[in-house]
Amino acid sequence: MKKKILLLHGWNDENYTSMTNSIDAWDNRKKFVDELSKKFEIYKLNFPGFCGEVEPNKSWFLKDYANYVFDYLKKNKLQVDYILGYSFGGAVAIVYNALKDPNQKLILISPAIVRNGVTPKAPAKGLRKIVKNYYLKHIVKNKYMIHGTKFLNDSYQNIVRVELIDEINRISPDLLTIIYGAKDNMVEPSRVLKCVDEDHKKCIHMIENGGHDIANTHAIDIMDIISNNIWYNVGRWDNEKTKDWWRKRIIRGNSYRWCKELNCGTYTSIMFNKR
Repeated sequence: MKKKILLLHGWNDENYTSMTNSIDAWDNRKKFVDELSKKFEIYKLNFPGFCGEVEPNKSWFLKDYANYVFDYLKKNKLQVDYILGYSFGGAVAIVYNALKDPNQKLILISPAIVRNGVTPKAPAKGLRKIVKNYYLKHIVKNKYMIHGTKFLNDSYQNIVRVELIDEINRISPDLLTIIYGAKDNMVEPSRVLKCVDEDHKKCIHMIENGGHDIANTHAIDIMDIISNNIWYNVGRWDNEKTKDWWRKRIIRGNSYRWCKELNCGTYTSIMFNKR
C-alpha cells in the first residue's frame, strides 16, 4: 500500500488566480508529481489566491497557512504519512509541525528556511507600508508584487522576511528530509548549513548543479533521495554505520558520498549527476 503524502506548493506568481486558468498549483511541476505518484498516494491543495482559491479579507501570516493545512486535513478526514513542502510550502510545513503536529514527517524541497541574508523585520505599517509597496512594485519590479492582489501582496510581505532556523532545529531529525540544489540562488543552502545544528545538517541533501527549481530539472534525482531516506527512516536500518553505507551506495548511475561542501566545515550528502 502506498504511503499518503500532502503536497504544499511554493509562492509562484504564475499560479496567481489572475495569471492562470489552472486549478492545480502543481501543474508547472507535473513530471515531478508523476514521479511521486509512483510511490505515494498524493493529495494536493491550493493556498488562497492561487489557482482560483478564494482569498480571505485580511492578509495572512505563516501560522494562518499552517492552520489552513490543518483545516484541510481535518475537513477531509486525512492522516498523511508525509507532508512535502516546496520553497514557501516548506516554510508552511515547518510551522505546521511546530504548531499543529510535532510528529509529522516532512520532506522539504528548496525550503525557505533562511531569506538570502535578510534580517527578519516586522511587517511595515501605515505610510511605511505604502512606500514599501511602491518600491517593490515600481522600483525593484518584484514580480510577486506586480501581479499580486492586495491579499497576496500583503501576505507576501508578512512572510518574506521570516526565518525559521529555531523552528527547524526543534524538529526531530528523524522526521526530516531536506533537499536543495547546491546552486540555489533564492534560498542559499550555504547559509542554511551554517545556521542549523549538527544533527540537522545530516538531514540536508544537495543536488550538484541544481538551482531552486530542482523539481523540474532533477525530478529523478529528488526521487532517489526521497526513496533512500524513506527506506532507512522506517526502521529497516537500526544503526548509523549501516545508514552511512546506505547513503553512500550507487543507485541509478548516481554516486553518493560524504564530502565537505560549500566551505561550511560540515558533511552533507552530495549527488553527482552522471547523466
